[in-house]
Amino acid sequence: MVAALVCCMACEKDDDSRDVYVGSFKIKQQAIIDGVTVEDNYNITIVKSSVNSSDIIINNILNTGYSANATINNGTNFTIPQQTITDSGVSGSGRIDGSYIRFSIMVTGQFAGQINFTCEGPKQ
Repeated sequence: MVAALVCCMACEKDDDSRDVYVGSFKIKQQAIIDGVTVEDNYNITIVKSSVNSSDIIINNILNTGYSANATINNGTNFTIPQQTITDSGVSGSGRIDGSYIRFSIMVTGQFAGQINFTCEGPKQ
């Protein structure tokens, strides 16, 4: 009977804190470049990483067509660890509030220096 109980407990699915992130979001992005505010609107999709159970993948990050990995710190906060996208370093952090996502990304490039982007938008 104990073996059956252990087996049933192992079969129960734990809640995956990444579920709230999965889907498409309509993003409004802003950055100040050389004193000028630059805005962009685009869509991202977020999927669960198949490599790490605490990671998500943000597709079309900064409207580049590239993907960035992010790690869920708790149910609503995440970190984008330092990684290279299109020859630039990116890192950042963010959170999700219900169906609305907000995140900031710092891009460090060889020629552009550092640019901070703020991105936010609703789930589609």
